[in-house]
Amino acid sequence: MQGESPRVAVLAEGKIVGETIVLALEAHSLEVTDFPYPRSRVELLETRRAISSAGAKVGIVVAEIDDVAQWRGVMSVIETIPLRWVLVTGSSNPPRWGGLLAAGCQGIVSMTEGLERLASAVRAVARGAPGMDPEVRARALEAWERLGPARRDLIKRIAGLSPREWQVLGMLNEGQSITTIADAGGVSEGTVRSQVRAIRQKLNVKSQLAAVAAYQEAVEFGRT
Repeated sequence: MQGESPRVAVLAEGKIVGETIVLALEAHSLEVTDFPYPRSRVELLETRRAISSAGAKVGIVVAEIDDVAQWRGVMSVIETIPLRWVLVTGSSNPPRWGGLLAAGCQGIVSMTEGLERLASAVRAVARGAPGMDPEVRARALEAWERLGPARRDLIKRIAGLSPREWQVLGMLNEGQSITTIADAGGVSEGTVRSQVRAIRQKLNVKSQLAAVAAYQEAVEFGRT
């Protein structure tokens, strides 16, 4: 309805930053609720239920995307919780921005742009308009497209790994053995082997070596 203040959900990696954004947006007459930033698949699903119950229509996720693990976490939020999302980040990287925009993020606001700009982006997104400069958006999407279909597919598959699977893959990349990984996680070797099989299936690769190669390529994703 025209003139109605949109309900906004805020997910921030840092509690103080999240609280600051909530207070600032409330001062702009926006109805805002702060939710814990999900760190696991279970927490993500719990957050989705809580946000749905709150009736939020626009979401703000405040996070850095300096490495692929952080980027993957934001991607999971955007793809799992059906809101019109705006990302607030200090990371400036066109391919990573483009991947999130292609996944459905409606706008990206730099930490340096200020809370007035964020409030404006939220209102624009609530109206169904882009929450960022169209030229910046177009350049980010173009940078994502330039990666090519094979690499984009790999990055998307990497984004589908659970936090534990990503951790296991990183440890394999460091040359750690199944036994060492199992001991570090307090689980059996059989559990780790099952996790490795799940990783290979999700990445659509036939060997552990190929999975590690995919990890290395993903880590390089978007580096300048």
